[in-house]
Amino acid sequence: MNKWIRGLTPETFKNRILMAFLLFVLAPFVLLVIYNFSETERVLQEEASAKNQDQLLDIEKSFLDVLGLVMKTGLLLEQDATIRSVMKNPELQDPLRRKELVENKFASIENSFFLTDATVYYTLVDKRGYAYTSFAPREPLNYSSITNEEWVKKLTSSEGESYIWNASDTNYVSTVIKPNQNMLSLYQMLRDENLKEYAYARISIDYEQWFNRVMRDRQREGIYYLLDHTGRSMVQSDANETIDPVILSAMLDVKEPSASASIVSQDEKVLYTFSRIAQLNGFIVKKVPLSLLFEEVETLKKRFFVIFGLITLVFVIMTYFISSTITVPLKTLQRKMEISVKTNLKVKLPEQGRGEILALTRSFNTMIDDINGLMERLQLEERQRQVVRFQVLLSQMNPHFLLNTLNVIKSIALEKDEDDIYEICVSLGKILETTLNVEVDLILLKDEIALIDSYMRIQNARFGSHISVSYEVSNELKYALIPKFCLQPLVENAIIHGLGGTRSDGRIEIKAEARHDLLYLEVADNGVGVERAKAKKVFRKRKSIGIQNIRESLELLFKNQSTGLSLASSDEGTKVLMHLPLLLSKPYLKEADGDVDRIDR
Repeated sequence: MNKWIRGLTPETFKNRILMAFLLFVLAPFVLLVIYNFSETERVLQEEASAKNQDQLLDIEKSFLDVLGLVMKTGLLLEQDATIRSVMKNPELQDPLRRKELVENKFASIENSFFLTDATVYYTLVDKRGYAYTSFAPREPLNYSSITNEEWVKKLTSSEGESYIWNASDTNYVSTVIKPNQNMLSLYQMLRDENLKEYAYARISIDYEQWFNRVMRDRQREGIYYLLDHTGRSMVQSDANETIDPVILSAMLDVKEPSASASIVSQDEKVLYTFSRIAQLNGFIVKKVPLSLLFEEVETLKKRFFVIFGLITLVFVIMTYFISSTITVPLKTLQRKMEISVKTNLKVKLPEQGRGEILALTRSFNTMIDDINGLMERLQLEERQRQVVRFQVLLSQMNPHFLLNTLNVIKSIALEKDEDDIYEICVSLGKILETTLNVEVDLILLKDEIALIDSYMRIQNARFGSHISVSYEVSNELKYALIPKFCLQPLVENAIIHGLGGTRSDGRIEIKAEARHDLLYLEVADNGVGVERAKAKKVFRKRKSIGIQNIRESLELLFKNQSTGLSLASSDEGTKVLMHLPLLLSKPYLKEADGDVDRIDR
C-alpha cells in the first residue's frame, strides 16, 4: 500500500501532469457541465414538450369543431323538408324553382355557421337524374358523370354506412374560387324517416383555409403539419420543411386512438411533438429546433467556455514550468540516443540520472537488445523463406511439364486416331489444370462435377464401364460455390475402398440440396462398406485424402460458420454427407471452356 501511495505522489513528471490535469482541468470541467447543461436542458425540454402538447390539443379542438360543422350541415340537409321534397319529387317544381330552393337552403345553412371562417361546399345528387351545387364547379354538371364518380360509388357500396370521411379529396371547385388542391369531404347518404335512401351528398370544407387562419399567429413557434393516416402531409405551415423519416415511422407505429408524445430526432437538433386525431385517423405535428429552446443555455455555454479557457491557460502555464525542470536532462538523453542510432544501435546508453530519465534510458537499452535480436531472426527467416520459395517454384515446374507432355500425347493420339487416349489426356489435363490453379479455393458445383466426369473417364478406361455415377442436382445449385476437390476424393475413395474396382454393378450417387442457408452434399455408393474395406486391407502407394482432411478444409475456408461432414456405412454401402454455407454465383458464359486442348504452354 505504501508503495502504491508513493507512486501517486507528484515526484515524477508523469504524476505532476496527472495531478495538474485532475485539479485544474477535469474536475472544473465536469462540475460546470453537470451544473450548467444537464439539468437545465432536461427541464427546458420537458417544459417545451408539455407546452407543445397543450398547443396541439387546442389546434385539435379547433379542427374537431370544423369536423363537427361539416357533420351538422349534413344533418340539417337530411332533416330539411324542402330538400327532401325536391330530391324525392323533382317533377313538382320546374328546374329553376328547384335550383332556387336548394341554393337558398345552402345559403341559410352556411350563414348559420358564419363564425367558423370556413367555407363549405355542397353537392347533392338525387336518384331522379338531377344534381345541385353551392359553387361553380370545375367541370359542367353532368348527372351520369357525377354518379360515376368515386364518392358516389363508395356510398353505393358502403353496405349501410351513412358517412364516409375523405381527408384528401381532390378539389372539384373552380380554381377561381378555390385554387388549393385538397379538401376535407364528408360523403353522406340522405335517408327519410323510413330510412329510405333518396339522395347523395358531398359536403366539403377548405381545411387549408382553416389551417392558415389557425397558424397565422404561430409562425415563430415552429413548423406545424397536418398528416393523414399514411403520414402524407395534407398541409403544413412551411412548404420547404420536411419531417424526419425515422420520426414519421415512430408516429405511424402509435396505435392508440388518441395519443400525444414528444420525440427528439437522432441528431438531437429537433423536437417533434405530435397528437393523433382519432376522427381523422391522422396527426397534428409541431417541429421545433432545439436551438430555439436552448437560447438561455447557449448563454451559459459561452460563460462556461470563458471559464474553461482561463483554467486551460493556467494549466498550460503550470505545465510549462513543471516540464522545464526536466528539459535539460531530456535534451542530454536525446543527444546520446542520436549517437546510438548513428552507430546502428550497437552502442547502449549509460544508465544515469533518476526518475523517468533513468527508466527511459533502461527502456531504450532494452529496446536496442530486442531490435538486434529481431533483426537476427528476420535475417534467418528471410534465408528460410528463400529456400521455401525455391522449393515451391521447383514443385510447380513438374506439373506444368506433365501438362505440356499431355498436350504432346494428345496431339499424337489425335493424329493416330486413338480416341480413347485422346479423351484420357483431355480428362487428365482438366484435373491437372484445376490442381495448378492455386489462387482459387472455391469453384462452382458444376465444375466439380466436370472434374468427377473427367476422373470417371480415366477410371472407366482403366477398369471398364461397370461403375456408374449419377447426379441429383438442380440447375440453380449447379452454380453453388464449394471447396475445390471436396467431392472428387470421396468418389475416388468409393471406387478404391468401397467398390474395389471389381464389382460389375457399382453405383455412385451424388446429391445436392439447399436447406435454408446451407448446402447439403451427399456421396453414396453400394460398395462393401467401411468395415469390410478395412478387412481387405487395400494398400495404395499414395496416401488417400481422408474424411478428416476434407473436414479440416471446410473449417479453414468457412471459419465460425456452420460446416460438417459425417460418414454412415453398412454392408449395403457407404454414405458421406457434408454441409456448408450456401453461396450462389450468377451464371455466366465463358469465351473458352478451359480444356487441355485450349491450353498453350
